Amino acid sequence: MATYGASGGRRPNPARQTGKRPVSTANGPAEQRGQSAGPAGRNGKKRPSRGSRLAKRLLAVLLVIFLLLLAAEVYGKVRQRLERESYRLEYTGVIAGYAAEYGLDPYLVAAVIYVESSWQTEAESPKGALGLMQLMPATAEWIAGRLGEEYDPAAICEPEVNIRYGCWYLRFLFDRFPVTATALAAYNAGHNRVAEWLSSEEYSPDGSVLTSIPYPETEQYVGKVQRAYEKYKELYPNAFEEE
Repeated sequence: MATYGASGGRRPNPARQTGKRPVSTANGPAEQRGQSAGPAGRNGKKRPSRGSRLAKRLLAVLLVIFLLLLAAEVYGKVRQRLERESYRLEYTGVIAGYAAEYGLDPYLVAAVIYVESSWQTEAESPKGALGLMQLMPATAEWIAGRLGEEYDPAAICEPEVNIRYGCWYLRFLFDRFPVTATALAAYNAGHNRVAEWLSSEEYSPDGSVLTSIPYPETEQYVGKVQRAYEKYKELYPNAFEEE
């Protein structure tokens, strides 16, 4: 429809020229007001549902937990490998055999070897103790005599001989001192000296258990063997089962 201006002339209708209908600014279509006509957002993209968002969060949490567990497992394996390098275990067959023969815990024998020589077959202490279980030559000769054997000084550092004599001596000490800590103290300081300590109320009120060890070196030795014993059981739980 044509409109007329103030001068009376005919004025073209803008809607006819553009082919578009006038837009209402108050109640016009939603798309003209920059609003969503439905669930889509201002950019025309559909917003994710609440359930979808929760599922994504749960998946992220599970992924984090999985990665943490994986890292813990890897750390545990690396730590165990490093500790096994520190706490070596060798001659398991020999240890198991003589431990069984003399009624000993093979893990305790391994712990004694670890503390005494760190598995060095040719180890020699400043006092002259020799081999894996650090036997004094005089003690080794005495053990050989008790076993009815001829003592061979050249063989004392051989692993099988040294472990056999060491296990025999541990059994001898346990028969005399049934408490493990006391037997270990005797292995380090000598059984006659430990007998003297047990006879003193200062170190043993009951005469069978040492409540105090007067030699700091011996006290530290007992603690080291006990800790190594627990560590060997932890690191090698099945080491002697099939021996």
